[in-house]
Amino acid sequence: MIDLPEATVRKAQQGDQTACRTIVEALHRPIIATLFRFLGPRWRGEIEDLAQEVFLKLFRALDRFDPARAKFTTWMYTFVRNHCFDVLKKRHLPTTSLNAGEQDSQRELPDDRELRPQQHAENSELGQRIGEALGQLGEDQRMVFILREYEGLDYGAIAEVVGVSEGTVKSRLFRAKEALRERLEPWLRAGA
Repeated sequence: MIDLPEATVRKAQQGDQTACRTIVEALHRPIIATLFRFLGPRWRGEIEDLAQEVFLKLFRALDRFDPARAKFTTWMYTFVRNHCFDVLKKRHLPTTSLNAGEQDSQRELPDDRELRPQQHAENSELGQRIGEALGQLGEDQRMVFILREYEGLDYGAIAEVVGVSEGTVKSRLFRAKEALRERLEPWLRAGA
């Protein structure tokens, strides 16, 4: 999880353009990744625009951020979550596979860390299967899973982002993992 210095956020609240740029640079990739993983590849062409919309909302509300109440990144993920739900409500489209985000991040690895072709094919197929299974989860379970497993937020931060208790977060995460295990079991049993 990205953690911005409180001084940077305070400077941005005072209108410091360098601090604002630092925030955008630090949060651009996590926002893009979370949007893409939640909404799926169907939205690939719109992800940058959606991220810009999140940043606009974030900076318009920046003066209301209180570091005594939450971490800045937790506050930011709340904007991302709400924007994802707003997009789905407005467009009435089902969410889809989340695997392409994993493939994109693999392409950005330096050459010395590239996977051998067979491993890459296996990981791509696994990523596709996981993405399909994630796309079948309910929105609440999917968001909790993404924030925990992909973005690395702790239970308390996730609870703040989604507006539920830590116990509910743990329960949703457990149910999401069980559903994924059940959906992926035939594929894993086949020896992949």
